[in-house]
Amino acid sequence: MPDFMEQRRLTRLLDRVAQQFADVEVPQKGWIAAMRAALGMSAEYVAQRKGVTRNAVYQAERSEKDGAVSLKQMDQLAAAMGGKFVYAIIPNNRIDDMKYRQAKLKATQLLNDIESASCWTNDDKQDWVDDKAAELLHDMPSNFWEDVS
Repeated sequence: MPDFMEQRRLTRLLDRVAQQFADVEVPQKGWIAAMRAALGMSAEYVAQRKGVTRNAVYQAERSEKDGAVSLKQMDQLAAAMGGKFVYAIIPNNRIDDMKYRQAKLKATQLLNDIESASCWTNDDKQDWVDDKAAELLHDMPSNFWEDVS
């Protein structure tokens, strides 16, 4: 696992990227076909630049739509069209929000395992969950991301 400062740096990076790409939609025919169409570049010309056949370009376009195109193919086709292929995992929410939600779920699960907690007031239960979530976030135990049922 990365150290605390590296984890914070990566968190900021991913949060910024998520904001930048929040509204990006995959073109209906895929990125390869969209780039070719925007450039007005034929599959034959892309094939010449890449050193493959026109059918190989069409096959890559079909494979992309099926989710079966390789990262290497995408990179090579992007370069052949004068572009750059970017591969990323974009979080659906802010990283800290995702971690906090998981910590709260785990803390609530742990509270439910404490028999004597049934006698606690709602405020005491909430305080315990908040404190336990903070502890879990700080310690990040190895089972932190296990599913909470």
